[in-house]
Amino acid sequence: MVQAAHDADLVKIFVDRVPSDCIKLETRMLKQFSLTSCTVVPDSDMPLTMDGTMSVVASAGARFLHGRLEKTEPMVIGIGSGRTMSEVVRMLPRIKRQKAEFVSATGDFATLSAANPFEVIHALLDKTHGKGFAFTAPLVVDEPDDRELFLRQKSVQRSFAMLRSAAFIMIGIGHLGPGSFFQQFGLLNDEEQADLARANVTTDLAGNLVDGEGNFIDTGIARRMLGMERELLRSRDVIAVCAGMEKWKAARAALRTGCLNGFVTSRRVAERILDEDAV
Repeated sequence: MVQAAHDADLVKIFVDRVPSDCIKLETRMLKQFSLTSCTVVPDSDMPLTMDGTMSVVASAGARFLHGRLEKTEPMVIGIGSGRTMSEVVRMLPRIKRQKAEFVSATGDFATLSAANPFEVIHALLDKTHGKGFAFTAPLVVDEPDDRELFLRQKSVQRSFAMLRSAAFIMIGIGHLGPGSFFQQFGLLNDEEQADLARANVTTDLAGNLVDGEGNFIDTGIARRMLGMERELLRSRDVIAVCAGMEKWKAARAALRTGCLNGFVTSRRVAERILDEDAV
C-alpha cells in the first residue's frame, strides 16, 4: 500500500538517518563557508556524475523545500532553473500552499525543456496550487544594450521586486564545460565558451558568472546575462543544490562568493570541495 501510494505521488518518503561521516562533512562545510544549513547525503552505487547522483541529492533538496513549505503563512520563494531544480521539484510531494508565490530567479532558456525556468515554476504550481511568476526575458541576450532594455520592462522589474521580498531563494549550481546547460541548450557558441574558459569562469550563480576564486565577472558575456541582482544574492537566504562530481569546482567557486546560506550536495563532492590540495 505504501509503495502504491508512493508511485501515485500521494506520499513521499525521506530518509532521516545520515551516516556520521556525512554529518562531519556538514559541520566542516558550515564552519569553512559560514553557512547556516548544510546537507550532505551518501553517494549511491551509481556513477558519481550528475546523472548518477541526481536522485539522492534532489531528494534531499526536495525535503528541504518541503520543510520550508510546511509553514502556511503567505510567502514569496525564488526558484532557480536547470536540471537539478527540475528534479528537486519533481521529487517534491504534493503540498497545497495556495498562499505561496514562486518567482524565477533567472531569465528563460528559450528551449522547450523541463529545466527551463518557466517549466520549473509551472511544475511547482501543479504540486502546490500556489501562484507563479517567470522572467519574460532570455537568460542570455544578444547585446549588452538588449539587457538594459529588458531590465526596464515592468514584468522584469516586478520579478526583481518579488525576489527582494523572498523568504528564501533556492537555486542549482551551473558549471562551465562539457555537459553544462550552456552547452546543452545552445546558449553560447564554442567561441563564447572558450572566452569564458580563458577568463577562468567556473560557475553560473543564478545568472551571474563567477571565477574559480569566487569573484564575480563583469566583462564579456556577463554583460549579456539576465539573472539575479548581486545585492539580492548577498542579502537573501540563498540555498544551492549541487549534484555530480563534474560540478565540484563550480560549487566551490559559488561557496567562495559568500552569497550562499545553505548547501545541499553529496559526500564525494563535499570531500573534494574541502580538500585543500584540490585544483
